Amino acid sequence: MIQSLLRSMELLEVLKEKNRNFSIAELAEAMDLPPSTVHRILQTFCEKKYVIRDDRSHTYRLGPALIPLGKAAARGIRLQDAAHGILAQLAKQTKEDAYLVIPVGNKGLVIEKVDGPSHLKVVEEFGYEMYMHCGAIRKVLLAWQTPAFIDEYFKNIILHDQAFPHVRPDDLREELKKIRQDGYAITHGEYVTDALGIGAPVFNSDGELAGSIGIIAPEIRVDTPEFLDTQKDLVQFYASSLSADLGYEKHDVFQ
Repeated sequence: MIQSLLRSMELLEVLKEKNRNFSIAELAEAMDLPPSTVHRILQTFCEKKYVIRDDRSHTYRLGPALIPLGKAAARGIRLQDAAHGILAQLAKQTKEDAYLVIPVGNKGLVIEKVDGPSHLKVVEEFGYEMYMHCGAIRKVLLAWQTPAFIDEYFKNIILHDQAFPHVRPDDLREELKKIRQDGYAITHGEYVTDALGIGAPVFNSDGELAGSIGIIAPEIRVDTPEFLDTQKDLVQFYASSLSADLGYEKHDVFQ
């Protein structure tokens, strides 16, 4: 019974890995099993629509019944739980504190943080809130909001709140467009003097913005363009890794 189950899972893995139709002979070769055994497994999967058969080519591919299963599994992954290990890797690789931030109303909220090894830090703690246009990790959140949300944000926050007289609305709009095109944000001393921030978006299985991750560091430590590029690439890599863990596929996200 267990061996049969393992073979069934292996068959699904083969179909998933290559992302194409397979004949029974090809599957039998890939799994090192008799064609009769593969055919028996396929019949069971086809009954449940986990696999579908192309009657013209007599080949098989993954079926539609797997889609809701995958989405349900992805929704069951708690963002913080999925992010912690990735933030730990990001902090280790960059040697800086790594953060997970989610949008809450007009602000970005820190819901997970992993300390890097450096003693000189820019302190931003778990549970800290700040408006979305402040700093790279939060600015990413604003860049991926809908045009209607951004218009309301400018109306109610940027143009209304006297706390941000230095913000030029037209420049900020252009910056948000560039962040979205580039897939990341970099800021220098925007709300913490002499601090540098790098942020990148995280998406869920529905292609929706789940949050953002990034690092905040004393600017003196990121002292060359080459080193900045390296840090930026690491932030983007781990943001993509977290998105993948949440079930995101790149073509899902709106442009």
